[in-house]
Amino acid sequence: MVWLGHNLRNRPLLAQHAELRGAPVLVSLADAFARPTYMERFFSGCVRAALGMTGPLMIDCGAFSWLSQALSARRSIDALLKVYANSTADFLVSLDCPPRPDDTRSTRALLRRRTLSHLKRLAEFVPAQQLLPVVHGHSVREILEYCECVERICGNVPQIAIGGLVPLMCSGSAFAAFSYIRTDGARGDRSHWVGDSISLVRGCFPDSLIHVFGVGSATTAIAVLALGANSVDSMSWRRAANYGAILLPGRSERFPTARADRKPSRPVVSPTDVSLIAACLCPVCKSAAKAEKRLRLLAECYTNRAIHNAWTVLSEVAKLRAALSAGEAETFVQSRLLKTHRLYKPVMERLRLAAT
Repeated sequence: MVWLGHNLRNRPLLAQHAELRGAPVLVSLADAFARPTYMERFFSGCVRAALGMTGPLMIDCGAFSWLSQALSARRSIDALLKVYANSTADFLVSLDCPPRPDDTRSTRALLRRRTLSHLKRLAEFVPAQQLLPVVHGHSVREILEYCECVERICGNVPQIAIGGLVPLMCSGSAFAAFSYIRTDGARGDRSHWVGDSISLVRGCFPDSLIHVFGVGSATTAIAVLALGANSVDSMSWRRAANYGAILLPGRSERFPTARADRKPSRPVVSPTDVSLIAACLCPVCKSAAKAEKRLRLLAECYTNRAIHNAWTVLSEVAKLRAALSAGEAETFVQSRLLKTHRLYKPVMERLRLAAT
């Protein structure tokens, strides 16, 4: 499953199309910090109704916003409980304090204690089937200790999330040199850590849904799901559209048409990409018969690009699920991930191991 990160600061887009109205969406309380009127507009009642959506809903606590507001732990939890108390959302994310890979051991331990303290308080009021605990760690020992603490507080949770992986998954990250000791004693890099952290959490909670936060692009979402996660979230559909770009299966972001006044930060749709546009079944592309017209529609309007991109992300994840069920995951992933993708090697290793 992929949850489409929905920014409340812009008008809802997905509900305009019946084909997307049931899509899983993630909204963040961080938006209510940017515009306090949103707390009343969206979070005082049914968020689904406010968005015009009918599908699964996850509410993120907006941890970074809580931290940047420098609120006390008591005030933070009290404010969160006011929102979570009567929420009908499927998942309510626990308030976590994300560490950075370069934090000292003592700092990471302090942040873990705070995160677990928040979880303990929330677990007293939020039903287990809704509460989504978040674990962090940058070593095997840290992940296992985190999971052990979550189990002591919540028992065998029906769902659990892994946070803090974004800096390690970003291309060109300042943490490109990150390394750790794997369970077999070998030294692993940041690409191995994504899959290993999922496997470690799976070992502690074999029957739980595992969500990984902030995976980014559609190709990275496919890679993380292929590594064993059940659920991911992505804002790439809106982010790419905001930069004037579209998502295509097995391609990096593309500009629909060339423009002389635009920085060439992304390639323009090439003749070999046109067949993908012609085959697209998103609501925007279906409104025009010819690929050239479709490209013009995507080039001229942010809304059109966002709808197209959301459809592409959902469609790609659905195709991965079908490939996994049919035993064709390796072939599918090879058609979507370049060999230079930072997760290509660990994904291929896991799929080939699963096939033996």
